[in-house]
Amino acid sequence: MSFMYSAVVVYFAFCSKFSVAISCDFDGTNTVADFNDTKFLGTWHELERTTFQWGENTWHSQVWVFKRGADGHLYMAYTGYSAQSKSCSSPQTGLLTHSGSGASYTLMSEGRYEAALRVAYTDYSNVALVYMCYAPEVLGTCDRNRVHVSLLSRSPSMSKAQRTILMSHIDLECVENGHLHQATSGLCQEPIPSIPLGK
Repeated sequence: MSFMYSAVVVYFAFCSKFSVAISCDFDGTNTVADFNDTKFLGTWHELERTTFQWGENTWHSQVWVFKRGADGHLYMAYTGYSAQSKSCSSPQTGLLTHSGSGASYTLMSEGRYEAALRVAYTDYSNVALVYMCYAPEVLGTCDRNRVHVSLLSRSPSMSKAQRTILMSHIDLECVENGHLHQATSGLCQEPIPSIPLGK
C-alpha cells in the first residue's frame, strides 16, 4: 500500500468522524417584534424538529407548556419521548428571561443554563416557529450542531398550509427544509409547570 493511498484513507476516515463545523447567524434571525407573551401561554406540541445535536436520540412527542408565575416571570415546562428509554422524560421546568429585542429569551432549567430561545413566528392560536441554541457564541453565532428548530402546534397535528407558513419564516441560512424531521406525537402527557413557591 502506497503512502499516498494510506494518507487518503486516513483523511476520509477523519472527515467521516469529525464533520466540519457550520456556523449559524443565530442573533441575526428575526423574532416576533411585538411579541405578546400572554397570548403565547399554554400548551404547544412539537411536530417537526431538527436533529443536529442528538440525532436519532432526539425526543419525539415533545410537549411544552408556558405559564406565568405570580411574580410575573415566564416559565416553560417540557417533556418528550426517548426512543432509548422507551418512555417520556420526567417533566422539567425552566425560567425564561428576556434577553434582547423581540421574542428573545434565555432558558434556565434547575438553575443551569439550558438554551437561548427565540420565537421567530407565531399566530398564537395555531402554530409557532421557535429557534434554540444550546451554546451561543460571543458574536451571536451558533454551531449548527447546537441548533434546534421546532415547528409547534397547539394541537398534535398541523395542516400543509400551516407548515408552509412556518417554513416560509425560517431565516436561519444554515437550516434547510430537509433538515426538519417529523416527530411522533401523542406519546407524552402535558407537563405541569413546577414553579417555586412564592413565584
